Amino acid sequence: MCGVYGYHRRSGPPQADLLTHLAGLAGTRGPHAHGHAAAGVRHVALGPVNPAGLSTVVDSVIGHARMTTAGHYQDLSCAQPLQAGGLFIAHNGTVPAHRFHATTHGLTLQTDSDSEILGQLLARTVTLAGVASLLDLLTPGLPLALLVLDADGSVTAARRAHPLHVLRAPEGTYLCSLPFPGSEPLPDQTVTRFSATGETSHPLSTTASLRAAQGGPAWTP
Repeated sequence: MCGVYGYHRRSGPPQADLLTHLAGLAGTRGPHAHGHAAAGVRHVALGPVNPAGLSTVVDSVIGHARMTTAGHYQDLSCAQPLQAGGLFIAHNGTVPAHRFHATTHGLTLQTDSDSEILGQLLARTVTLAGVASLLDLLTPGLPLALLVLDADGSVTAARRAHPLHVLRAPEGTYLCSLPFPGSEPLPDQTVTRFSATGETSHPLSTTASLRAAQGGPAWTP
């Protein structure tokens, strides 16, 4: 169980108090490390969420609060958001056999985080349908909540069973693992991209299955 939050800028900077509130909510789901990424800059640290660094954010941003499931809980290289090329990812979920997938695709992993394989392969993926196919391949039948920040400021959000809530405000779109005033659940089993040209969605083909996860890492909604 980890927490994610984010903001996609449409017409202006985020409401500082609201963004701080979302970081605090997400932080209740992950005590081991926290971080956020905006405008090509990544900040990570050990321990519970400290939202102080968010006060200067004016562009799109994603953040993460880590509850360790892979890698040592004090290994800062596993803290998220993780970077892959020009994008950043914040992921709540597990990727079974991530080292097998890395070998299959000729990738070298730099961390012990199973989420890293998502970032490396998403960096090769252009279309929203491609994102959905990749998530179905790497996490078939497993719950996930994922935020991806691209270099152009667009934010892609994916949800399967794990909670992810959204609020569309005049200045932009806010996202958080936990509900907050005015928010609603992002549609389940979907991938949604928030960009300068609007909002587009694509379905995930595999549905969450507790049976499929038996024998693997434990997960909670």
